[in-house]
Amino acid sequence: MAAEYTTVNVVLYKSKVLSNGEHPLMIRVCKNRVRKYISLGLSCHAKDWDGKANLPKKNHPSKAKFDSIISKAISTYKDKVIDFKHEGKDFTPDVLIAVANKPVKKTTVFNYFAIKIQHLKDCHQIGNSKVYNDTCNQLKAFAGDKDMTFSQLDYNFLLKFEAHMKANGLMDNGISVRFRTIRALFNSAIAEDYVKKDLYPFDKFKISERYSTKTQKRAITKEDIRKIEAVSLKTGSAVFEAQQYFLFSYYGQGINFVDIAHLKWANLINGRIFYKRAKTGTELNFRLPLPAQAIIEHWKKSDNSDRDDYIFPILNRDVHKTPTQQHNRIHKVLTRVNQDLKDIGKEAKIDIPLTSYVARHTFATVLKRSGVSTAIISESMGHQTEAITQTYLKSFENAIIDEAMENLL
Repeated sequence: MAAEYTTVNVVLYKSKVLSNGEHPLMIRVCKNRVRKYISLGLSCHAKDWDGKANLPKKNHPSKAKFDSIISKAISTYKDKVIDFKHEGKDFTPDVLIAVANKPVKKTTVFNYFAIKIQHLKDCHQIGNSKVYNDTCNQLKAFAGDKDMTFSQLDYNFLLKFEAHMKANGLMDNGISVRFRTIRALFNSAIAEDYVKKDLYPFDKFKISERYSTKTQKRAITKEDIRKIEAVSLKTGSAVFEAQQYFLFSYYGQGINFVDIAHLKWANLINGRIFYKRAKTGTELNFRLPLPAQAIIEHWKKSDNSDRDDYIFPILNRDVHKTPTQQHNRIHKVLTRVNQDLKDIGKEAKIDIPLTSYVARHTFATVLKRSGVSTAIISESMGHQTEAITQTYLKSFENAIIDEAMENLL
């Protein structure tokens, strides 16, 4: 089978003569000998046209302007061809022309920020909505509260915004979060046809080269876990609760604090925890090892606990009803827990300052040190993205996960 070829160029369409004696310039798309034409909105006299180069001759009075328009048009069509091929989608010249000429919906940067913030709130992603809101406010302060278009968010603007944030004492991590949020907003706007792809500034303004987004290693050893378990604390005290949350995260497949807070008795089925990650919406489940079972039993009021009650005393369903109330409560408790964990770490003589994240990282690292396949526990829980780990975990049977969990004990 012959290879498929697609060509895109601009031609002087001599079959049509305009009232001024010029011929229209047409984009010509050719695929497998099928040709389609669409007007470029320009015209030219035959005497001023270079048929070999498919460009105006040097003496054309508007050559620079025409050359720029032609180059941009051809680039747009060729980019769409590349997109189709990258996605493995077949297309006809008609489809290519329709996609390349799809009108861009109009919105401003701050209007689109408002749309995204509301969408995140509607999805109960309160923490993420606050990140977007903070980034938007910082951008507004820099722009003097004047709304702006996405075309203004170019490379030079980002450099000035970066200098502004540094001058105001924002640390690298904070600056990186702001730029990653703007990049995500830009990508979303492109996907929703609010912005042309050629306006994207982050191909040149590379966040990964300017700011390291890798999280510092925060894993401890199984021996350190034993030291934490050995710290004697008054049952029912705040520091005791912090210890139990940390250990439950470690024994609970690295479950993070937000998801611990949202666990209800309904999530406990036949010795397994079934839950959906608040951050990604990914559905996970794991068998409770004996230490995790013991932790849960401590908070079990009776054998007839209400299925809609939270397992841990972080949230109260009669008090924390809205996503915002839940987010604020979890943030407040987590701040206290992390401070208490640092005190526990000092008493246990552990060098790394303990936080709830250390338990999650340790879960992954201990399994890795125990020889568990990286297909089950990948670098993403400490080095890359969590989504990759969850993708791998979903592809394995529970029995394999259960066997791997034995390495925690």
